[in-house]
Amino acid sequence: MFLQQENDELRETLAKKQQLNESLRSDLATLQTKFDTLTLQKADLEARLEQTVAENTNLRQTIASAPQSDPVFLQGEVTRLTKALENKNKDFTYLASRYQDASAAASESAAEIAQLKEEMEHLRRRLEMDVKAVTWEAERKTLIEKIKELEGRCKLLEDRDRRAKD
Repeated sequence: MFLQQENDELRETLAKKQQLNESLRSDLATLQTKFDTLTLQKADLEARLEQTVAENTNLRQTIASAPQSDPVFLQGEVTRLTKALENKNKDFTYLASRYQDASAAASESAAEIAQLKEEMEHLRRRLEMDVKAVTWEAERKTLIEKIKELEGRCKLLEDRDRRAKD
């Protein structure tokens, strides 16, 4: 009996194990099906991801090149560049005017310098003449004084000579 009981227990355990085994096989089959489904979904998602990445790249390129081909953008650029050109032309006109003013001022300054040099040379010559004239005037005065002195001495000598004769 003990064997019988043990045999029954083993059969019962075996039945449970078989049932568990069947359950696990069923679960495995379900999981395998799910795995296969997920593998297919993954492959599909990878394909869609590649397609999306390619579309994204194309869109980025389109967006990057859009401003250059967009008429509104191009019109704005033409307007901006036209204003920039007008400003540069105004700057050029202003600088040309300032250059002409500076050139005229430089020319006037050069003429004034030449005139001042000429006047300075004239004054230098006049000063030399005036120095000579002053020197001559001083000599003349000295000579006139000497002449007066000599005339005075001569007159004295004549007076003495007349007195001596008288």
